Amino acid sequence: MCICLNCKYINICKQYFLIEKTHNEPNINETPKFLPLQSITNINFLVKKKTLEVELDVVECLSFKEKPGNWLGFFK
Repeated sequence: MCICLNCKYINICKQYFLIEKTHNEPNINETPKFLPLQSITNINFLVKKKTLEVELDVVECLSFKEKPGNWLGFFK
């Protein structure tokens, strides 16, 4: 699971913007300005019904500041 969901910077983060784009999800912010420090992203390749899917999950980030459930407020 992506740690971004519980990060204070989810709504302004360029790394999370890229993850949303890769997952074909609507972006929280079309012009994020925050560039996180040393984020580590796992890339998983999944084959579903003869289709290749790519899933990105940030698993470590030096800029991570915990704010549990922060993402919930952006999708009302």
